[in-house]
Amino acid sequence: MVAIGEDGEANRLDHLRLRPGELEHLARLRAARASMERYLRTALFYALRDKAQEQGNIFSILSGTHLNNLAAQAAVEAQRRTKEYIMYSYPLKDRGDGKSH
Repeated sequence: MVAIGEDGEANRLDHLRLRPGELEHLARLRAARASMERYLRTALFYALRDKAQEQGNIFSILSGTHLNNLAAQAAVEAQRRTKEYIMYSYPLKDRGDGKSH
């Protein structure tokens, strides 16, 4: 775990002492955040869908996610979207994230 000081420098924390009940509280906060993120993704998708239907000349909404992002894929399928494409990439340069091709 790392803490960032007022000077912007990272300070390593060897361990974190929690009082009784704090770990459970942190777990509940994490679950609440995940739930809120799912709610926002769903609300934004349906707002986009409604706007597209209102406009009348949009016939499909396409979206994508990384192959390994199983949570996003499950969320998309829960919204009754259909998997239609499988895409492949062939990187010509380093993607900038340190991963080699």
